[in-house]
Amino acid sequence: MSTSPYLSNTNTPIVLIGHSMGGLVLKKAYMLARQSPSFETLTERFRALYFLATPHRGSDSARLLNNVLQISYSSPAYVADLERGSGTIQSINDEFRNYSAEIELWSFYETQKLRIGVLSKLIVDPDSATLGYRGEKQIPINADHRSICKFETPSDANYLVLRNAFASTVQYISKQVLKTNDRIRLCQIEDLEKYLEPSEKLEDDLVTVEDARMSGTCKWFCEKEDYERWSAFAPGTPNIFWATGRPAAGKSVLAGYVIGQLQKTKADCSYFFFKHGHKSKSRLSACLRSLAFQMACTFTTVRENLFQMQEDGIKLINENERVLWRRLFLNGIFRTRFPRHFWIIDAIDECHNFVSLFDPMLAKLDESTPLRILLLSRETSELKKYFSNLGINRAHHEKISVADTFPDIKLLVEEKAKSVYQRNEEDRVQLVKKILDKSEGSFLWTTLVLSELSNAHSEEEISQALEDVPRDMGPLYQRTLESMTFTTVGKKLTKAGQFSKLEESILALCGNLVTIDKFGKLQMVHETAREFLLRDDLDSDFAIDKTEAHTRITRACLAYLTGEEMRPPRTSRRGPSMNDASKRNEFSVYACAAFSYHLARADPLANDVLMLIGKFLKSNVLSWIEVIARTQNLTPLIRAAKNLRTYLEACIAESLPLGMSMSTIRGWTIDFIRIVARFADPLVASPSAIYSVILPFCPSESTIRKTATPSRKLSVMGFSNFQWDDRVSCIDFHEGQTSAVCYADDLFAVGLTTGIIAIYQATSYQEHNSLDHGEAVRLLQFKGKGGLLASGGMKMIRIWDAWSGRNIHNFGAPQRVVDLAFGKSILLAASSRNCLISWDLDDGVRQPDRPWDDSDEHVNKQVRRPPCAISIAINHQMLAVAYNGRPIILWDLEQDAYFGHCGKKLINGETSTHRITALVFNPNPEISLLVASYLDGELVLLDPFNDQQLKCFRADCHVLAASPDGRLLAGGAGGGTIQVYEFDTLRLLYQVKSSDFYIKQLAFSTDSFHLSDIRGADCNVWEPAILLRNSVGDDSSESTLVSSVGIVATETRVKVSAIILHPDGEAAFCDKNDGAVSIYDLKTGVEVRTLYRHKSLVRILTWWPQSEAILSVDASNGIFKWHLQKSQKEGWVAESIVFKSRLDCGKSIAQILLGVGSDKLILSTRISDHLWTINGQQLDERIYSAKSGFRKWIQHQQSSLHLICIEIEVAQIYSWKDWSKVASIPLAAGGMGLQLKNVFPYGSGPQWRIMLEPSELDGSPNTRGLQLFDGSVLGVEYLLTNEAVSEKNKLDDQAKRLSIADQSTNVAKASAPAQFHGPQLSTLARRISHIVGLDDANRLLFLDIHSWVCTVDLKSLDDGSISYLRHFFLPYDWFAGTRDLVCAVARRDVLFARNNGIAIIKNGLEFAEKVNIELNDPQPPDSSI
Repeated sequence: MSTSPYLSNTNTPIVLIGHSMGGLVLKKAYMLARQSPSFETLTERFRALYFLATPHRGSDSARLLNNVLQISYSSPAYVADLERGSGTIQSINDEFRNYSAEIELWSFYETQKLRIGVLSKLIVDPDSATLGYRGEKQIPINADHRSICKFETPSDANYLVLRNAFASTVQYISKQVLKTNDRIRLCQIEDLEKYLEPSEKLEDDLVTVEDARMSGTCKWFCEKEDYERWSAFAPGTPNIFWATGRPAAGKSVLAGYVIGQLQKTKADCSYFFFKHGHKSKSRLSACLRSLAFQMACTFTTVRENLFQMQEDGIKLINENERVLWRRLFLNGIFRTRFPRHFWIIDAIDECHNFVSLFDPMLAKLDESTPLRILLLSRETSELKKYFSNLGINRAHHEKISVADTFPDIKLLVEEKAKSVYQRNEEDRVQLVKKILDKSEGSFLWTTLVLSELSNAHSEEEISQALEDVPRDMGPLYQRTLESMTFTTVGKKLTKAGQFSKLEESILALCGNLVTIDKFGKLQMVHETAREFLLRDDLDSDFAIDKTEAHTRITRACLAYLTGEEMRPPRTSRRGPSMNDASKRNEFSVYACAAFSYHLARADPLANDVLMLIGKFLKSNVLSWIEVIARTQNLTPLIRAAKNLRTYLEACIAESLPLGMSMSTIRGWTIDFIRIVARFADPLVASPSAIYSVILPFCPSESTIRKTATPSRKLSVMGFSNFQWDDRVSCIDFHEGQTSAVCYADDLFAVGLTTGIIAIYQATSYQEHNSLDHGEAVRLLQFKGKGGLLASGGMKMIRIWDAWSGRNIHNFGAPQRVVDLAFGKSILLAASSRNCLISWDLDDGVRQPDRPWDDSDEHVNKQVRRPPCAISIAINHQMLAVAYNGRPIILWDLEQDAYFGHCGKKLINGETSTHRITALVFNPNPEISLLVASYLDGELVLLDPFNDQQLKCFRADCHVLAASPDGRLLAGGAGGGTIQVYEFDTLRLLYQVKSSDFYIKQLAFSTDSFHLSDIRGADCNVWEPAILLRNSVGDDSSESTLVSSVGIVATETRVKVSAIILHPDGEAAFCDKNDGAVSIYDLKTGVEVRTLYRHKSLVRILTWWPQSEAILSVDASNGIFKWHLQKSQKEGWVAESIVFKSRLDCGKSIAQILLGVGSDKLILSTRISDHLWTINGQQLDERIYSAKSGFRKWIQHQQSSLHLICIEIEVAQIYSWKDWSKVASIPLAAGGMGLQLKNVFPYGSGPQWRIMLEPSELDGSPNTRGLQLFDGSVLGVEYLLTNEAVSEKNKLDDQAKRLSIADQSTNVAKASAPAQFHGPQLSTLARRISHIVGLDDANRLLFLDIHSWVCTVDLKSLDDGSISYLRHFFLPYDWFAGTRDLVCAVARRDVLFARNNGIAIIKNGLEFAEKVNIELNDPQPPDSSI
């Protein structure tokens, strides 16, 4: 079913129908599918199981059934298992109960006896044909066993019973699908909200303006002829309608009215209200994101298009509005079909970068797009110029005149004047007339006048109010300030911010300047009031000095952040923060998010601010990090690092003394970024981890370690990092040289000269799987988020699904492919034959070749010489090609035409024709830049489309790579040095020198936070702080210069490859890849001494307790056994070598098993097993086929005379005495594409269990499922003891205690053992990356997929629930790039290999957070903590 083209490529629900024994087959197949992660997608589609006369409990007529089946089909081999009470059937039933809750069950049973010859009998009685489960539907059929599934005509009564049942199931499934679709839609909208990140609470703006509108107003606008034609999409009308009015003319209220009218008429519309000074609502990028999100919520086609963009890996993290416009609309939404739609955008004059709205967006909007855009604003000269450039065919300008708004103002005045004191109605009419004559179309002025009149109680006061309130806003605001100046209370209110009945006081004293909206937020009464207060020439006590204002706000924020509410918990225990966020001051959200923004703009000479920031960074900074982490967005930490750096530079510029506060600030500018880089996952999953779990893993000389006090309990011993390390991992490929590297969103690929492509997780750099290209890999290229990978060699180009490892297409490679690039649905390959070859990714068909020319002089004449460098820029639809002796040529991919040439400029003004080693376009479609590296060492920044040289200097970079966001350029220089530049300026930001090996290629991760290089047999992954620091755009117009950093990375070639512990916990023995076998102190993690050495790297280490000896195996299968001696003075030392030998079998030794109470041992390789004596003599060997799976040998838990060989599907018991096979027990633990990774026996007696840990066959070593079996079927049924029996008889008796007799010539076979907790373990296994082992309490220790060390009590699974404990986080760089996790468990401590030593996590298991999982929930359980 999983490979059927009719079933595997759809999401259609599936109903399974089985007759007789076929029902049992379906049950077993369904359970196996549910247990295997590889069939998860398929099993989710199973909705119902129909059983027709299925013998769930066997049959008393099994022999008769055998005859029936023999007549009908053929004699099945398993009919013997159909006897009533059969162990096989019982096992299936017991296990099926755990998987039946989520599927509809129908059981139909026969009611007529089947005649065969003279016999007549019910083959399967009703009791056996039904399951007896809750919710099961049991229906009799008037038929015998054979005819229950056969019908004469469509009117057959039995057929009608089944048909009606099917109809009921279809109806039930249809309802479930509808509910599912609704849930999917909601989930999709939630996912899109995270993807697009639209402005928060957009509907609040609409509610505010709707509440401000008086009933009956604004109708005039929709009655205008030009608006009616525009809104009706009348032919010849422009798409854009620009309505302008004077300040405070009610434009925002008018926008709200138009939105409401469109919604009443069922017209689809999206809207946005710009607000000057608001962090997000003043940005055009926020507007575009919001409009796209609203359209996605409205139209399915738009929603699907945006989801496809997300799956294709199109990032929207860049705030560049031109990029957003191109990606979201031009290349996305506008290419879909959607009905007529309206955009209502208010106050575009308050958008700080509205210029970008015109030329790339409105000016190029296709007139056929079913979109009408209403824009409202003040009429400024700049806006008028841009709208004029659009032309009357694209935009209509409607001026809101005084006459237009007069009826609305009149309605407002007439209504409000009713509450103003007047002697009679005639005076009231005259008052209304006076107000209207002075209003001049200003709603704000009218509202302010009416407010003052409401407090007037005589004719004189009314007349004075009318005379005093000026018509121009400036004098009005000046008058308000003057009145506040003469009011002592007003000064106290505005200066101190503390006042009883604050809202009433604000409105009474500052009402003409500020207002409080319905959501309780303080707002400026109008944008003109803000502009007035910020004027440089304003002469008032209340004039705002920007620097002083930022300083005051900084003080307020830091006063809160250093206060009692933000104090960290007194203990470092894990769990929820001691300070409940819901009980914090309402100001806390702003203070936590914005303090660094104001600090960067504060007065550097304000000593109290310097003292406050120093106090905060030394006291409450960890609780601030926790608060930020609870928002699930750590960007504020990166932004805080940038702003702290800006403030620090301002202080240095003022020549302030560099005291402790300044040193602390400098340290946190580094640590904030490093914390995000190294600990983002654990912080988001468990924000309180910052207090206890994260600190011990930070370098000892880091500011966070010096500032905060690490946990008294949790500590890391033997971990010697003093400073942050920029290198995350160095992956050493022993089997071949590296040749290519590339990134996808979640994956990372390295190609080797051996043809192997190693696929890693892009976050943890743990191996995911491996592919075999079949020849040396020269090129690798990922396509978007879906995991589509192209690999190129000399002969073949292959397309892979990197997630599953499936080979999708194979193309013959053209002559020397130089570059690969993915288009939307094609693969492009640039050949040294000067042509582009492309293939359709849907059907694999090769498209016509597209040759390019190298100048206007060679039109239609293909170039003969091979290129020396090529850069394909899909985003620019441009190809740059460099030849020796010619300038760089540019080829237009859209027109398939020569575009022009460019290159480095010589002194005489001519373009250089020197040889070029590397070319790279900026990937950002809005940054039209090209960088070329010349053989003479010069690095050149070019504007290729205008043939201009922008920058040129000597850098000696022979390879180049651009970050996907277009910010950075990386170059590989001589001597193994990596240099990182700012792309658009080529300003050096960072450089690091590692080994002297030649750098072959560089690649940035898709989020631009990591940089990888390949050299020799190594792949290095770097994480410089500069990559994260520059990822967050500055909120100000100023840019902070970042000094270049030079680092020399130390090489740690020697690494620990295995750890074993002394049984008494006295020491740890480790072997290393330089051949050394060393002993470490378990208290300090310090290496005590090297015991002895091999000539090659050591792979396996085993402790022999009977003789206090160590057995070690190296890469050449050299086997050493050394006897150790413990002295009181020196501890453990290597006393003498017992034997030195070698196993010559062509394959590496994978396992050693020492006999308990035996003088023998097993050496196991992939293709053979060998029985040796303890003195190194081989007694026997067994050879297996090359295709045989992995095996694991374990000591029998109840008999020292026996051992067990476990494979993925069978367990076999052998005798230590003569290595004869005693028994073979099927395990039914197989799964397609799986192999046995490890075996964990635990418990004793009736509670003896065996856990199998599978992994992918020849793929990733990560755990792929768990199976737990009852070990009692392999054990002793009874014990007989007799003290009088001789020692020899005791041994004989012990051999007889096995439940199956020990006969080498007649191997006994048993039924499969019971399997426990199948659904629970299947769900749990999805969270497991590696199993560490079992502790003393038989708890399973494992590393989860988020790099947390966790434990689960296997006994807790008995109640059907699933939960485990999460203890501490292991930094990704500790095991990145390693295939196996080298670790051990010592009582309360956990040991891990760390470079050339070990790290001991002391008391790591004492900290615990409980994680609950829903059964069969495929998602990580972070939200359930």
